[in-house]
Amino acid sequence: MSSENKSLLTKGIGGIGAALLVLNGLIGAGIFALPAKMAAELGAFSPYIFLIFGALMLAIVWCFGQLAALYQETGGPVVYAQKGFGDAAAFQTGFIYYLARATAIAANMHVLLLYAGYVWPELNAGIGKSFAIIALTTALIVVNIVGLKAAMRSLDTISVLKLLPFVALIAVGYWQLDFSTALVRSSETVVPAFDTISAGALLTLYAFIGFETVVVTSGETSSPKKTIPRALMLTVSGIAIFYFCVQWLYWHTVGPAKPDSAPLIALANMIFGETGALIMTLTAVVSVAGNLLANMISTSRLTFSMAQQSLIPGELGSVLGRVHTAFATPYFSILVLGLFAGAMALSGSFVWLAISSVLARLVVYAVCVAVLIKAQRASLQRASLQSASSQSSLQPITSEKGAYPEDATATPASSVKLIRRLIPFVALAVCAWSIAQSSTNAWLFLLGELVVGALLYFFYFAPSNKESKG
Repeated sequence: MSSENKSLLTKGIGGIGAALLVLNGLIGAGIFALPAKMAAELGAFSPYIFLIFGALMLAIVWCFGQLAALYQETGGPVVYAQKGFGDAAAFQTGFIYYLARATAIAANMHVLLLYAGYVWPELNAGIGKSFAIIALTTALIVVNIVGLKAAMRSLDTISVLKLLPFVALIAVGYWQLDFSTALVRSSETVVPAFDTISAGALLTLYAFIGFETVVVTSGETSSPKKTIPRALMLTVSGIAIFYFCVQWLYWHTVGPAKPDSAPLIALANMIFGETGALIMTLTAVVSVAGNLLANMISTSRLTFSMAQQSLIPGELGSVLGRVHTAFATPYFSILVLGLFAGAMALSGSFVWLAISSVLARLVVYAVCVAVLIKAQRASLQRASLQSASSQSSLQPITSEKGAYPEDATATPASSVKLIRRLIPFVALAVCAWSIAQSSTNAWLFLLGELVVGALLYFFYFAPSNKESKG
């Protein structure tokens, strides 16, 4: 496909915008239910698992930052898979990743209405719920189509409304806390058995899935080579600390008791009273809305990227690859995603796809990490060839200090290079362990998706169809 449409996309995402995409990709509905589950699994040790597993997740996050610096194009995982393993891998990666992200949008529409239903019960009943889903879908489509800047301004506002109540909750909660008692309890914390930690780590993993939202919009990000790696590492590190602070406060305020309502709403009720519980309920609505908007911004770019790479050929690819001349947005890709996610939300069919959603994203993470390992290996081979060529040309001046690459070995720089090469293998190990925890049902559903993806790819790219489809 021609790059004419691609060039119409604007660089509307700056450093703060990139950080907010990461933040809203991570902080959605999960944080409102997670504290009680973590407390039940790990007790007093639960806050620390966010720091431990957050550090391990940073290995995967770092890999995505490096890939974003290498391939500064819209599409993220689809682009990485194509660069590393070709069109077939890119198509399958894009297919299962798109389904996972669209499923998350549909599911979060229901979560948003669930929390909103505490204030307006009619939103969760019969025709009222259907109208609410249609209105929410329409709003997401319109905001995204009318321009990236408009969508990012909306995300800015939502992010402020989301973070302020959390800041107030943590600040006032810690101020009210009896630290002498809390610190004594913390000092008596016993490290749980490995099996127990594994169960808690898996819950923690779900809290960190979604960071990759920002890499999909690389082509619309200003100076992505610098902006995206920085936004990823700083934001995910900050969110790990944020999760720790919330969990530590929850454990020392609520304890192991199972709350009647969502854990953070119960915590806000204990700290601020009924007004605080109401504010935290509305914060949950805003938080999920931010997650929906961030996912909508990035996921719509997946089909656009696939069309640009001719992974969706023919008339369908031509339509999905179009950019609105006035708004500079991939408006057909946005419209198709909104209608697809809205239809799933209305029918409830997302429940089936949700079973394999997390597993699909973990598999995509592993594929992307493998692409980075391959790219690093190719870079090392090129460097070796250049070094050999340089040595050959410098043979007559062997007495000159520093003439040979060997003179520079055993330096701090070489240690940094070794660490940079080891990190992807740590990331791959984290992915492999996480994938191994998935249920049999999740594997069966994912395999089903892969079979469908393979059939679609064969239909579009079989030799007999190349001329007519491509």
